[in-house]
Amino acid sequence: MSEKVDIEPSIYVIETLIGIFGLTKEGVIVEKVLFPPDSKQIATAIDRLRRGEVIKEIAELAEKMKQRGYRKFVFSSKTLAESIGESYNVETILWDRLEPTRKLRENLGELAIEYGLMNDVNEFNSVSHEVSLLMARKAIQRAQSDRGAAVNQSVQLLNEIDRTLNVLSNKLREWYGLHFPELDRQVDHHKTYANIVEKFGDRSNINIEGLVELGFRSSKSSNLIKMAEKSMGAPMIPEDNEQLKGLALNILGLYEYRQKLELYISSLAVEVAPNLSEVAGTILAAKLMEKARGIKNLAMKPSSTIQVLGAEKALYRSKKSGSRPPKHGLIFQHPYIHSKPKKARGHLARVLAGKLAIAARADAFSGSSIGVQLRKELDEK
Repeated sequence: MSEKVDIEPSIYVIETLIGIFGLTKEGVIVEKVLFPPDSKQIATAIDRLRRGEVIKEIAELAEKMKQRGYRKFVFSSKTLAESIGESYNVETILWDRLEPTRKLRENLGELAIEYGLMNDVNEFNSVSHEVSLLMARKAIQRAQSDRGAAVNQSVQLLNEIDRTLNVLSNKLREWYGLHFPELDRQVDHHKTYANIVEKFGDRSNINIEGLVELGFRSSKSSNLIKMAEKSMGAPMIPEDNEQLKGLALNILGLYEYRQKLELYISSLAVEVAPNLSEVAGTILAAKLMEKARGIKNLAMKPSSTIQVLGAEKALYRSKKSGSRPPKHGLIFQHPYIHSKPKKARGHLARVLAGKLAIAARADAFSGSSIGVQLRKELDEK
């Protein structure tokens, strides 16, 4: 009994540094379509091919192969195989071990010279090196872009959590204020206030030891206890006490999650924009990227725009009314600005925005590590 033999020939489609080749199973070159001898064009073409795009060179090769009678194409890229199969109505086979390519790739430099694309092997090696660098840069930029989307989403979540915490904390103060109204003016931070409510509940349970555990000084603790004893607030029934302590506990849980989210955002910011994170600080860097909708968009903005990024409403209002424009937006959160005298902040904001613009451009385009130097220059100012 004889075996069934597949008499329809297969063509192996191979992408290389100098072009796309159609080879027989034995490695014989049947057809070729060469790339222009330009590193940037070659890198772009190979990058598009590896992402499954049917570029003009492979389209031309596919047409030539069909005219020669080939209807079975062998690829190493699944996405490219699917694209060619659908576009040209041919059978495509996926195979990750393309044996016919070995001899072709070993002699690629000689073929480049033979086809007149390169003058010598040194030129071929130089172009090969440059293409490799460009491909690596494209891969890094694509990865940064993906992670940049995570930065945007996480910063937006952080903003929502801050708004929620503010609403819930104000509600807690209003409700608990019916029982102990004097506490509101004594405790500014919402988290500290929630800690007191969750730990003690009824004002009669407040004691010095517990307050000291929460970080209060002894003198402050004694003063709060006296206020609790003489409070003008209404008594609290057990049901209210339970609900208020539950609300305070949920607020504290949200603060704990917020802290973890900030750590996550910090790691993302360093990954996507190390230079900007060094100069701005990780959280501010992430907020600037989110506001600009990505590190590339931020890098393309002039420093004057970065200076007031986040203060768009105030800027619009100043243009409409003729009042003085804002000196800063989000960058006010940087200690270089908010810790300085008010009269100096305008000049310092311009200096900081200039450094941030340089850092963003390095992260988005060159990949150079200049953050430490920029921060040093900023500190020297």
